Amino acid sequence: MPRPLTDSGSHALIRTSILDHAIFVFLALFAIALPFSIKGAQHSWNIAFVLWLVKLFVDRARPYRQPLAAPLVAFVGLSAVSTALSPDPYLSWDRMKIVCLVLAGIVVAQNVTRLSRVRWLVVLLVLSGLAAALFTGWQYTYGIGVRLDQFPEASRLAQIGLRTNDIVTSVAGRSVHTPEQLIETMRQLPAHDRMPVKYLSYMATRSNTIVATPNDFVRSGLGTPEMQLRRGRPFRAQGTLGHYVVFAEMLMQLGCMAWALLLVSGRQRGWAVVFGLAFVGITTALMMTETRAAVAGLVLGCVLSLLLLGRGWMRWASVGLLIMIVAGATLWIQHSRGLHWFDRDDAGTQFRVLMWEDGLRLVRQHPVFGVGMDTVHLHWSEWNIRGFIQFHVQSHFHSTFLQIAVERGVPALLAWLWFSLAYIVFLARLALRLRDRNRLACGVAAGILAGFIAFTFTALFHYNLGEEQLALLLFFNFGVGVALDRITQGEGSLDLPVH
Repeated sequence: MPRPLTDSGSHALIRTSILDHAIFVFLALFAIALPFSIKGAQHSWNIAFVLWLVKLFVDRARPYRQPLAAPLVAFVGLSAVSTALSPDPYLSWDRMKIVCLVLAGIVVAQNVTRLSRVRWLVVLLVLSGLAAALFTGWQYTYGIGVRLDQFPEASRLAQIGLRTNDIVTSVAGRSVHTPEQLIETMRQLPAHDRMPVKYLSYMATRSNTIVATPNDFVRSGLGTPEMQLRRGRPFRAQGTLGHYVVFAEMLMQLGCMAWALLLVSGRQRGWAVVFGLAFVGITTALMMTETRAAVAGLVLGCVLSLLLLGRGWMRWASVGLLIMIVAGATLWIQHSRGLHWFDRDDAGTQFRVLMWEDGLRLVRQHPVFGVGMDTVHLHWSEWNIRGFIQFHVQSHFHSTFLQIAVERGVPALLAWLWFSLAYIVFLARLALRLRDRNRLACGVAAGILAGFIAFTFTALFHYNLGEEQLALLLFFNFGVGVALDRITQGEGSLDLPVH
């Protein structure tokens, strides 16, 4: 017979149970915050990490075996060596915090122990993505400010920096969304008082501020036909993350998960409606970002999920839907940006090509440990980075793979490719193993795989691994996938029905 628990043993179990629940609460907050707040996501997983360390100490336990540890350790280690050898270590060490976000994935992997909790995390993540998409819809309907469609070029407002198509978002700390609100606000303020005016320039991602008076607006034609105003809507959807490309790549991965969960919903009509609405809302918001690579990545990931999960008529209906998405994206991008899928006349494409050419040159010159992370922002003139010179903008090399090779060297790139290939094989095997065992678990594995395939595809054109929000989502999904693999090794943790 097993011995009864002593008082100290029962107290230890209670403490462990409380810690388990607290850790899961913060992981759930992590999932909810990911599409909305980088600070909220950071604080959530940081607190979960500290609580996990406390739990290990209280239980005197060891962490679970961590799959794919070798390539990740190699990648982080080589990045650290490159940073130590960087000509500007103070810049490069700041970038190491993104490299070390792999810890967020480890926290998730080590603390999710039941399939029901996996379901909660992915459902909360997808619903949070839908909420971000709905917020985007609100921005397009209610507006983000007042757009200056037309005003005299020689006016006072033009002299202090405003231009046609700029969007005024607030005046003296008061938000404005309609022309009537702007006019009424100006009438209420003293005519000659200097006040801050926040505005968003055409295609800019961050607002600027000028100092003006209500009289400056009146003398520039406010309230007369000389100044044409209308409700200002985003030039490209930035949603909750402040940049259309980052927002697009976030939506792309969430759309892949929503699609996979929709495919495995089966006869559960309630969940099918939820995930169907989530997929439609997320995809619509993704279209509004007008980001070609992310739309293509979503379709690529959805096709992969369809091959793994689709059955019978569902495959044909799904193929039709994906064709409609491609056609819709093509027509919308041509209408809104005047671009085709591949357009050499696009300034963005020209800038990207210049950065690729100069990046390959730097890789040949510094193949082992690279030039150091972020050092290009100080040495671009010395290294003749033509994109920065010709377009008067400082950016990155527009490819995750090239960026790693330039900044950290070819060995670090090989380590990342090692992780990527091993991770894809790991997820594919997991999804195939679960296909006839548990549809939900298989759908989650397929959704993570589809999202990572889409992420890897867009990594050819964007430096997505350098964005903290996207790296956190990547490693969150990684942690869920590793936890799912461990959970499905034993029947006790499969606490949900098979179908």
